[in-house]
Amino acid sequence: MQSESPEEIRRTADLIDSEIHSLLIRRAAKGGTLSGKEGSSPLSVSFAEAATILRGILSRPSGTFPLRALVRIWSDIFFGADRDVTLHVFGGENAAGFWDLARTHYGCAMPMISHHSATAVVHACADDPRALGLVPPPDSAENGNAWWEQLAPAGHAGPRIAQSLPFVRNDSCPVPLPQGYAIGTIEQEATGADTSILKLECHSELSRAKLQSLLRQAGFDAQILAASRESAKSAASRLLVANRGFVSADDERIPALSNKGSDAISRVALVGGFADPFDATPSQNIES
Repeated sequence: MQSESPEEIRRTADLIDSEIHSLLIRRAAKGGTLSGKEGSSPLSVSFAEAATILRGILSRPSGTFPLRALVRIWSDIFFGADRDVTLHVFGGENAAGFWDLARTHYGCAMPMISHHSATAVVHACADDPRALGLVPPPDSAENGNAWWEQLAPAGHAGPRIAQSLPFVRNDSCPVPLPQGYAIGTIEQEATGADTSILKLECHSELSRAKLQSLLRQAGFDAQILAASRESAKSAASRLLVANRGFVSADDERIPALSNKGSDAISRVALVGGFADPFDATPSQNIES
């Protein structure tokens, strides 16, 4: 078969570009009407909806097209119209990386403000129910007030963990993105593959082994993400825990954990959660 000439290739590419442009305009027009229901999210597309759509797209063969680029394209489709939502971004260590992470997952049009600390990001989101924040993962052990201690329980005003980023893990891109959490005044929705986050306040010392036992007894499949204490010499009094699977605000396991650990645990609060990120397989990665 005779190969195409450069002019024929150019004409074909122009036609494809025109078709892509028309389809993008049509798709963007549907961006805010995916679920057909009112939600708690300030965004036109909820994180749960976006995750469900992205999982379907990313699971298809992509050839040598980078999965991260697909996420970026659809992020502009999802959130390009949300210009009255401000994204507050952690600007401490690896500020450039977090800025790239933000643009990859929220598009080029959303207004962004950089803050020197994660705590400042949380405070900015607490003052604005339409704001989102991007913060680094918590340290495993912290002294004083950690940013995650300021999170609001489900059903209350204030920011909660809403996304784990980047959404594509192990994408083999030569420039890695940092890991982070998106926060906002958003209630978690189940997607079928989820993680929910609990914050525990303790009034006496609680070993990790004892806590893991209490979590299992209450029916959780969870691991400790971080612990905070008043000072380096005091026992850990606040814990952040990630549960494999969705937990609703009225989940019976929450009071069950409080009851079983009443000698050590003073309070258990659901402080958000996220759709589990997509784990790329070797065949879905761009070839090196």
